[in-house]
Amino acid sequence: MRRKDFGRLIDTIFAAGPREEMSCSDYFEQLPRYAELEAAGEDAASSLPDVRHHMHQCPECEEVYLGLLETVLAEKKSDASK
Repeated sequence: MRRKDFGRLIDTIFAAGPREEMSCSDYFEQLPRYAELEAAGEDAASSLPDVRHHMHQCPECEEVYLGLLETVLAEKKSDASK
């Protein structure tokens, strides 16, 4: 097992607890905010722990998040070079 996968498994186990079940579409609405916080250097996982937990369990949502983060970082880089 790769280190990244092992870390995700451990995080998921320790994050387990009573959580309200939400669908992926509920998380999609929060992913842009999560990506913006990350791009700003803030601790998005602390601000939106349910989103982080969901991404650890849902590779599709994590993939969407990574694409959003890449876009936000590219926009920040573009704005900085102006």
